[in-house]
Amino acid sequence: MEERNPTHDTEGRLGTVEAKVRNVVESLSEDVSYQFCNWAQANVALDDVEKPTIIYVLPPSGSLHFKWNEVLDRPNAQIAFVSPTDFDFDGAENDGIIEAMKRLCVRFVRAVNESGYFSPLEDDIPYQVLYDHLDHNVTGIVISPTLFEDAGINLCKEPKRLEDE
Repeated sequence: MEERNPTHDTEGRLGTVEAKVRNVVESLSEDVSYQFCNWAQANVALDDVEKPTIIYVLPPSGSLHFKWNEVLDRPNAQIAFVSPTDFDFDGAENDGIIEAMKRLCVRFVRAVNESGYFSPLEDDIPYQVLYDHLDHNVTGIVISPTLFEDAGINLCKEPKRLEDE
């Protein structure tokens, strides 16, 4: 595991939502790239993309859920599933790429649900089709789920309730 947040991801424990998402993506296969960035950075990073890529966009908002001994992060995420395409693509080719990215999204959601990092993603997950929005020619979809952490930041070194004393 690459430690991008060494002060938070320690002793084999992933302490950030981004690290958990990255770990889920890395579990899918080597045929999928991963980017964590804002949309402006993604616009530059996608210039060199040659295979399907999952982009965890820097969350614009979220909430912190406080429990008696821990804090759970609940970011309102944007996750894009994109693949390079030709500039003069035809409708059938573009539709095929969109369908392939929907299937990559399904694989990702399954992996999220099996990871134990987050509450399961269920029910409707709306998506937006993404093409001709960035400088580089990519096609795909974007979903905007709220990710509910199952394990968060411990508030106590030795957690115990006052009622237990």
